[in-house]
Amino acid sequence: MDDLHPRRAWHPLTAAFVATLLAQVAGLFAHYFGTDDGGHRVFSSPLNMLMIAVPLYVSWWFLIAAAFAVLWMAVPRLRAAVTATGLALAFALLWLVPADFAMQHFRGERLTLAQMRDYGLSALFNSDVAGPVLRHPWYPAVTLGIPLAALLLFAWLWRAARGRLAHPPSWRGAGASVVIAAACYAPTMFAYYHQRDMAQPPEVDWALQLLPRAPAPAPAQEAASRSELRGFLDPRGTATWLSDSFPLIRSGGGAGAAPVVERSDLPDIVVFVVESLRGRDVGYGLYPPAPGASPTPRLDALARESVVFPRYIANGEPTPRGFITINTGVWEHRSGFITADFPNLQLDALPNRLRKHGYHTIALWGANPSFDNELAWARRWYDEVDFELPGNGLFYFHTRPDTLVMDHLLQRLRAHDAAAPEQPVFAYVSTNGTHTPYQPEDGSAQPGDGPAARYARCLRHIDGQIGRVLDFLQTRRRAANTIVVVIGDHGDRTDESYDERFRGLPNDAAVWTAALVHGPARFVGAPRREQFTASHVDLFPTVMRWIGDTAPRVTFGQDLFAPIPEHERVAVSINSRGYRLDRDGYTLLVDRGDPAHALAFPSFPRGQPAPVPLSQTPFAPDDAQRLVGRIEYWAGLIQQDRVWRDRFDGASRLR
Repeated sequence: MDDLHPRRAWHPLTAAFVATLLAQVAGLFAHYFGTDDGGHRVFSSPLNMLMIAVPLYVSWWFLIAAAFAVLWMAVPRLRAAVTATGLALAFALLWLVPADFAMQHFRGERLTLAQMRDYGLSALFNSDVAGPVLRHPWYPAVTLGIPLAALLLFAWLWRAARGRLAHPPSWRGAGASVVIAAACYAPTMFAYYHQRDMAQPPEVDWALQLLPRAPAPAPAQEAASRSELRGFLDPRGTATWLSDSFPLIRSGGGAGAAPVVERSDLPDIVVFVVESLRGRDVGYGLYPPAPGASPTPRLDALARESVVFPRYIANGEPTPRGFITINTGVWEHRSGFITADFPNLQLDALPNRLRKHGYHTIALWGANPSFDNELAWARRWYDEVDFELPGNGLFYFHTRPDTLVMDHLLQRLRAHDAAAPEQPVFAYVSTNGTHTPYQPEDGSAQPGDGPAARYARCLRHIDGQIGRVLDFLQTRRRAANTIVVVIGDHGDRTDESYDERFRGLPNDAAVWTAALVHGPARFVGAPRREQFTASHVDLFPTVMRWIGDTAPRVTFGQDLFAPIPEHERVAVSINSRGYRLDRDGYTLLVDRGDPAHALAFPSFPRGQPAPVPLSQTPFAPDDAQRLVGRIEYWAGLIQQDRVWRDRFDGASRLR
């Protein structure tokens, strides 16, 4: 930028860039402190994101300003063109950045070049965006007022410059801009990478979209990859695939196909997603503790009346991967988070399906759902979202205790029962009290407690809180038609040590969570323990059967209650370092960067995993490489937004 001189006017580039930067920062505050058309906050604790977004916007804008200054000085004959281009960019961003904020605000999406190319202004003025904006009077006033104020500022600076010598861009100014940009960007390096992605200025996103992409696979290669993944998801070859453009959309039939369900028979469904629930430690898991030593006595009692899946794993970790896989029934991206890195991806989701069947849907959190952009997705899918804590109005100081989460759940269920007692309800309840560093909310920690002891105390506390809700559910008029699911978003380590070969991969500590399903026998059968492999993505087809939904779908799972042989059931887990494949009592861990680094062993050992030769397992020598290929192909579909389109969602067979 320019060196400012009191006797000289600002150069037009300087004036335009300063006005635009001030408008962007003001827009950020309006965006993160804003509410939706229902008066609900769009972001939890806005200062958390502003601390990342403001430095990012400032740093990138100063870097852009430095680039224009260098061009202006390096090519004297093109100075007029450089100035005109800079002014055009600044004035375009005055309007396009607020448009991006509006897309995020009301749809949870980013404004992309593809949208502008394909739909033009209709991308902004369609009913999905313009409708909520117009119903929310303050938003258009602020959104239009900020760029208009910036234009007035620029006009005033321009007028003040008349008759005065403008201070031109200089090498010194360009260097100072680079230093300022670096100083602003440096603190954001301490933020989580996905939060930087969430707060990325739109002009940077658009520039990245213009970069050359990897060449599209040849038709034969695409067909081979498509066939490979379809064969993995449908080993019997019974699915009817509906599209090659969206290659994983299939008909809703198959093993355990959904029966016709009377609307009056639709069950209430409550899914408890316990933070870091460790399948090794729950009393109903593979290795029950000694009598009286279980940290989960209430859940153990429920398990005796339920169907228990002790070999159930999360399809990834950390929490945003659990959120996506539970709600949508698809795998996560190979390296990024769908919630944060692919906000425009079209996905089907359990709560969406359930709402179409007449359900009222509720989501509650104990942690900050804006941390990884879960809230933006939940606002698309759920009728109610509940996450706020009064003390977190500006900055996220405290997580919400599990006691308070359950209090809010009970309040919302009571309110729903009073308003619409016959309407089925679906509740997604995400707790946080068992998160590291495992500090018991009830004050039961003792001096000298290690991580395992603290975790056990936290687990006992959430067990009691879920027990309170179970007691209430038994008093409701729909008690005999209620299904309760207890799972973890993922696992986590306590005291165990891991061989370096397994560290960072989706090992047992990270993803083994166990599951139980309690409900009427007509939905789940008799109480029992199932020893087959299972995972989060199996919930989607399971719930579809419960509600009688036979519409087309994308799912990577299998109905937990369908008559499928154990050797055909598989589970995949993904994290940033590598992948996991469970099949027929064995686990295969694969390093993403080096598929030759694959380890196979009997699943869920009491102690350290003991790798065995592949010849002693159900895995073939090329299974590691094939798993990597399937996940790579799936990641490409995510990046190309070729997963789902609502036009495939036909009417279900409901009477």
